[in-house]
Amino acid sequence: MAGNRMGVTFDGKTATASLRGLLAGIENPAPLLAQLGEYTLRTTRARFKSQTAPDGTAWAALQPWYKKEKSQNKNRVLTLRGYLRGQLVSQVVGGKSVEVGSNLIYAAVHQFGGTIRPQNAKLLAFRGHVAKSVTIPARPYLGLSEDDKNELVERTLDWLRTSGGLK
Repeated sequence: MAGNRMGVTFDGKTATASLRGLLAGIENPAPLLAQLGEYTLRTTRARFKSQTAPDGTAWAALQPWYKKEKSQNKNRVLTLRGYLRGQLVSQVVGGKSVEVGSNLIYAAVHQFGGTIRPQNAKLLAFRGHVAKSVTIPARPYLGLSEDDKNELVERTLDWLRTSGGLK
């Protein structure tokens, strides 16, 4: 019954074009990385409102003496004038990776914590508080939550589908 044949037609041109688009996207991920960096920048800035680390834990409270002496945003941790949040940047590096962070001199001590000791004196003096040292607890603001990771994967898959013409 030669007249009743059934079959599937495969268009190799369409498949090849989709694979070329996908390969081009993989070879040049800078546009995707810029999008992922902007998303991460938004979620990082949102942590200054929620006052939480990427894992959802609350940031350590302000020291009572500092909270009392603080001139602005008395109930906000990591926010006096908003410079740390405001100076966060996202940057694609070498076309193959993205970095989100800050180059402010005090950014790392707030992320990782640390102890400040005087270098040229016996005591530290800050806003009327005098001490031999001051320990700043880690208050992680940089990093990815589980929701962030899932969202970045979804955005990447969507981008690859679009790049490969698979949508």
